[in-house]
Amino acid sequence: MLASLAKDCGISQSLAEAIAQALRQLALPAPERIAPQSLGLSNQSFRLQFQHNALLLRLNSPVTDKICNRDNEIACWQAAQHAGLAPEIYWVDPQKRFYLSEWISESASGLGAGFLPWQQLQMTEKCGTASLMQLAVDTCNARALYPAQKLLQLLQGLQQLAPPKLDISLQKQWRIYLTRLQKMADAAQYAGAGSPAASAWLTRLQWLEQVALDGRFNRLDDCLLAHQYCHRDLSAHNLLLHNDQLYCIDFEYCCSSHPLFELAGVIACHQLQPAARQWLVDEYLTHHPHLRADAKSALPAALDIFWLYSCAWALQMADSPSTDGQVFFSWFDNYRQLLGKG
Repeated sequence: MLASLAKDCGISQSLAEAIAQALRQLALPAPERIAPQSLGLSNQSFRLQFQHNALLLRLNSPVTDKICNRDNEIACWQAAQHAGLAPEIYWVDPQKRFYLSEWISESASGLGAGFLPWQQLQMTEKCGTASLMQLAVDTCNARALYPAQKLLQLLQGLQQLAPPKLDISLQKQWRIYLTRLQKMADAAQYAGAGSPAASAWLTRLQWLEQVALDGRFNRLDDCLLAHQYCHRDLSAHNLLLHNDQLYCIDFEYCCSSHPLFELAGVIACHQLQPAARQWLVDEYLTHHPHLRADAKSALPAALDIFWLYSCAWALQMADSPSTDGQVFFSWFDNYRQLLGKG
């Protein structure tokens, strides 16, 4: 088993031994097959196939280890699991290097069958804040409305969970990003550091540091009544449609935060027809317990904050002098051009 795990997952012998020991503790034999999965963007995931069932093995990225409170991640995952909104987690490595969880196969009937896998709804060509806020001129048919309905059910289910102990305001998260990036700069731990290519990373950091956000933060503060449970990464990559219900995975960024940012992340990352997107926004905001009645007017600000967080995330991923930063710089530049006019 050790040799197979180490080879198929590309991991060290010591980590393979820890995974094998976890499987023994769960009274499971060696997996018959190990298949890599395209779930999430930061961590590695593998399907472990046994004779009568399967598990998901997630290997945590060293990059996200630096920016994620793993204890909070697990607590948030378990809260969603107990509400029937996430796969069951079976094993947590004591060193938080990997998790073993329930394998959920995507399935749906009727209209839902056309949205398998759910990842097909991931926005491939991002729409900027202005485009996402345009009013729809057409009505929405049942098929176009289906994904919006499923997203609303998930959002409202998560909204009802107890707020996590980790509370992060939008302003605090921005300060966390800038502080972390400045430490990377000071330690020369970024793509191209110590070479002529360093300016590519540094000029993007300088731009982030100069962005004026007070007006956007003020609009978001004005519509807020209280923070709530927020997953904060509900892209189509992190959702699974099973028996016509959405389940979420990857709780690394989950905390108690602004409800409007949760909505912004969903509509920014999902390819929905304009009328379906407008329906989702209106239904989510109607009588929302933690937002004022005029919260919709602050949605452009929330979308802009989402794009700026995405810029900061992309710059964080270019975290080593030996890293080829071009892919991350391309993401950064794409996110930057999606900003509204403030």
